[in-house]
Amino acid sequence: MAGPKTPQGKLCLLATLGGTQLRTHSGVPVARVVVDVMLKPEILDPQGQAVANALPKLGVADVSSVRIGRRVEIEFNGEPDLDRAREIADRLLANPVIEDFTIRVDDAVGDSQAGSS
Repeated sequence: MAGPKTPQGKLCLLATLGGTQLRTHSGVPVARVVVDVMLKPEILDPQGQAVANALPKLGVADVSSVRIGRRVEIEFNGEPDLDRAREIADRLLANPVIEDFTIRVDDAVGDSQAGSS
């Protein structure tokens, strides 16, 4: 089963191995690591405040706080390399003065967009 094209124009494929679907790039299995970057709790988040202030206008009154961050997906050929992902996040993706990050392996297969319309 073929998947969508990557930014480089290569086809992302899903292969089945022992009943488990694996993501592949040009026939090579890949593992996706997700890095979530958020402002530290003590850092003011004007974007989050703007969203929180707009919610009552949309009829949403039970939200007390909103924080805005970003999600970065890194695909490794073969097994996920969490140490390398941590190095990438620490040196490139997050500003350690004002941001924290978490790293996890994404077990989801496919490219579904939950919550988008």
